[in-house]
This record gives sequence, C-alpha cells and structure tokens, in this order.
Amino acid sequence: MRGELVAAALLTGLLAGCRAPDAGGTLDSGLAGDVEVDSPVGQGYLAVRARGCAACHQSRDPALGVLSGQASRVPGSSAYGSNLTPDPDTGMDVQDAGTIAACVLLSIAVDGGALCPAMPAYRDAGMGAGEALAIAAYLQSLAAVWHPVPSSNCAGKLAGDGG
Repeated sequence: MRGELVAAALLTGLLAGCRAPDAGGTLDSGLAGDVEVDSPVGQGYLAVRARGCAACHQSRDPALGVLSGQASRVPGSSAYGSNLTPDPDTGMDVQDAGTIAACVLLSIAVDGGALCPAMPAYRDAGMGAGEALAIAAYLQSLAAVWHPVPSSNCAGKLAGDGG
C-alpha cells in the first residue's frame, strides 16, 4: 500500500506539461554509452529528450542524477516534477512498464486516480503505446536516486488521492 501511494504521488506530474528541452537540467549523461539508440531504452531516451521531460523532472543539481525530480513547482501549478528514478523510497520504485506507459498516455496515477492538470494525457498529444513503453524502459534503466520531492497539491487534493 505504501509503495502504491508513493508511486502514485511520484507519478503526479509525470512529464507534467514539460515540453521545453532540458530546461533546468540536462539529460546528456542519461544514456549509457553502450545502449543502442534503436533499443527500447535508447528510443525512450530520445522520446524523453524530445518531450522535454527534464524541464520538470531534472534537478538543477547535477549531483542528483538524471530525472530525480525538482523541489520547485511547475510554473503556474501546485505540482512538483516527481522523481522518476526507480528509488524505492522517493522515486517510482519498481513499476512495470505497462503501468508507467498508462500513466504517461492517460494522465492517471498508479491507483487509477487523475494526475495533476499539469500532466497532459500524452495520448491526446499524439503519443502511441510504443513511445510510452519506450519511455517506461528508459525510466526503468535509470540509476535509483534518493531525492525527496514535495507532494503535489492539485485542486486541493494530494496527488494520487483521485485529484
């Protein structure tokens, strides 16, 4: 239960309207040199760069690793870009690729509740299941980073509680 709540809270704002490439951080170190660009992980990396996920999910402190979240709110919202690494305490833990892809495509939390409005349903922006699954593969490949991010508060509810 705790893991599901943490994952739901952390997925809030997943790719939250973040379309400006690498604003606030860089993904340049986010792909190991031995990963093929044609692999699912490589395709996910390219999709994350193209969708500008770092704008919300990349810490300004390079020591915190890749897509470990931000402690600053997404502009114009009460959402925080969550830690997308597989850290079990402050990140997404070990979510399966289908769950991550559904969250990205449909803007839903792991528990089925809606994510903050800052998180678009990327299915509506032309993303297909293949791209979402590639993003999931890339996120699953990241090094786990312990980096707490404040809870998002959307429409007066904590993210992941149906709001």
